[in-house]
Amino acid sequence: MSATMKRVLLGALIAVMLAGAFLAAYSITAGRLSGNDVVTPEASATAAPAADVTSADGQTTLPEATSAGETATEPTTAPVTTAPVTTEPRTTAAPTPADTASPTYINGILVVNKSYPLPRDYDPGGLTDECESAFYTMQAAAENEGLDLYIASGFRSYDLQASLYQRYCNADGQAAADTYSARPGHSEHQSGLAIDLNSISSDFAYTEEGRWVAAHCWEYGFILRYPADKVSITGYMYEPWHIRYVGRDVAAAIYQSGLCLEEYLGIDSVYSY
Repeated sequence: MSATMKRVLLGALIAVMLAGAFLAAYSITAGRLSGNDVVTPEASATAAPAADVTSADGQTTLPEATSAGETATEPTTAPVTTAPVTTEPRTTAAPTPADTASPTYINGILVVNKSYPLPRDYDPGGLTDECESAFYTMQAAAENEGLDLYIASGFRSYDLQASLYQRYCNADGQAAADTYSARPGHSEHQSGLAIDLNSISSDFAYTEEGRWVAAHCWEYGFILRYPADKVSITGYMYEPWHIRYVGRDVAAAIYQSGLCLEEYLGIDSVYSY
């Protein structure tokens, strides 16, 4: 090959190489001008950042981040639910015998004890006239002997007895309270025929007034209602201060017999509830 031919071929090769370089440079420049960045393998493995979200009021917030492989389908706040409204059945206190009772008379004597209650609405308005008159007659007789008798407790309504009884139950328990306090409706004080004298204490039995009452109250129509030796029959502890008006004839018969009212009438005194 001649020297001239060699120079022609070398010039052509150089021209081809220069043309390839020019085309590569043009391609890269054109791509950048169109806004399409070249994506590298490392870049393609990285998730693109989430786009901002613009709310209706113009505030920009970012969506909740989720862990890999998790789809954010749960609401960001728990749905508000309203529990169904239920109405508990209204409970009422169990009825007591006093709710349906009628006054009980046996041999003409009004009986009030654990077995025989008075109606809830029974209310003579205080001590009966006969009972009150008999007491003042007895009081005057005792005064003539230098003794002082007075009423510590007379008539008590159903509601007052209920309050007292509940107080004793709260303090000592019902079993203990039942030995010295009547349940509402079962108290003789509601009858207007019972009186607590002077000091409401067992010590009253040892006073001059207490001894005089035990020996003479029957003369004025009263009996000692809860004697010391009749606790298991009357259902109550010994109460030397508690007297009950039954009239002079009945009081004399009971005193002379040595019986308590339950024995005299042949009845019991036991709660049924």
